Amino acid sequence: MSKRKEKIDPNQMEFDWEFPSKLEKVLEERRQLKEKIVTGPPKPRATENEFGLCVALAAAIKKAIDDANLSREQLVDGVNCYFGRTAEDAEKKEDMICRNPLTIHMLNNYLSKPAETPIPAYYLFAIHHITKSLEPARAFVEAEGAKIATGSEIRQMALGKLEEHIVEINKLKKELKCRP
Repeated sequence: MSKRKEKIDPNQMEFDWEFPSKLEKVLEERRQLKEKIVTGPPKPRATENEFGLCVALAAAIKKAIDDANLSREQLVDGVNCYFGRTAEDAEKKEDMICRNPLTIHMLNNYLSKPAETPIPAYYLFAIHHITKSLEPARAFVEAEGAKIATGSEIRQMALGKLEEHIVEINKLKKELKCRP
């Protein structure tokens, strides 16, 4: 036997032992995506009345606040700042450039008694901006059987479409090469 040591290239990659499980995960995700494409979006859910929708929206707003790790007071301050509302503006009734500032009591009524006092839709703009959450919008969208896609999901869909086109191009190339 030779006593010479084999020199291993330091730039050579090591084998990734996790690769088979990663590959299986990717293949499973692709299979699920194909199933979703074939079946299409789920059917819109029917609501019995508008009060159920108000409750669903209030629950989505509460989830957005919790996910953002904000207190309701911080949300109220953020909403008032978003719309440029101050207590001084509320006192000047003759110079109404905006509505009265949101108070914590108003927000608590909107979230705890949504059927009696539904939240005005324009507050959703500020809530989305402050919480950086699309939960309230998801309540609207899912009522019609649709889904909200994040930026990374949109990029993944674009890559999937690109992959489909590449596969189609390769098939066409093979067909053209085989023809006499």
